[in-house]
Amino acid sequence: MVVIVQPSNFTPVCLEYQQRIRDFFKWEIEDDEYVLKWLSENISKLNALWEIQKRKEYLYDLSLSIKSKNNFIVIGANVTKNEILELTEEDSLIVADGAIGSIIELNENLIENIVCIVSDGDGVPYICNKKIENLIVLLHAHGHAKNNLENILDIWKKWEKPPKIIISHQIFNHEEGAVNFGGFSDGDRAVCMLHAYGVERGNIRLMGFNVENIGPWSGLTDSKIKKEKLRWMQKILEDLGYDI
Repeated sequence: MVVIVQPSNFTPVCLEYQQRIRDFFKWEIEDDEYVLKWLSENISKLNALWEIQKRKEYLYDLSLSIKSKNNFIVIGANVTKNEILELTEEDSLIVADGAIGSIIELNENLIENIVCIVSDGDGVPYICNKKIENLIVLLHAHGHAKNNLENILDIWKKWEKPPKIIISHQIFNHEEGAVNFGGFSDGDRAVCMLHAYGVERGNIRLMGFNVENIGPWSGLTDSKIKKEKLRWMQKILEDLGYDI
């Protein structure tokens, strides 16, 4: 039984997969801990809007936003043009990393519908677009993300209205100003976040999730590792009751 100390208004799900996946890839938790510590200690030095109190406020705002809505669509990297064009102003969107590019390029008006973007910093060039300024970004610290995080933060810190960052992680220990909702990759972590806040399976629709193909909105990726991670994403989502 994995026990993680968290803020009290959500209950993480699928935590056990984090260690199972590390074991599968032979990745060390110490690398995750190092990147989380580095990000937590340095992010506030880059922009005053990312100081710990601000990040706590963004988490509170995210919590209120999710609690105030009934239905959500989680957008993944395989989303199609037709699917994006079918979305309406009534839809509340959670967007996995580079999939934000589909909204920017195909249906820009929907940016206002985005509850948050879930990213580990590799969804470039799409997450470099200033049209995401002032949006909440759940920015994930893991052992292989440091270079990507450095690069994207160097871009965002110069914006007048940079993204409102909440740090997420995948370790067992509590880190002040960071959260672990469960899950592992951007897409399944986005779904885990909603379940952690008590959103029921029937109120969540997945769009652009495909375990057979690496999506056109994936951004930077190692294709071999990505395909393995997609299979783990499938296991996590199936555990939560989805059929993909």
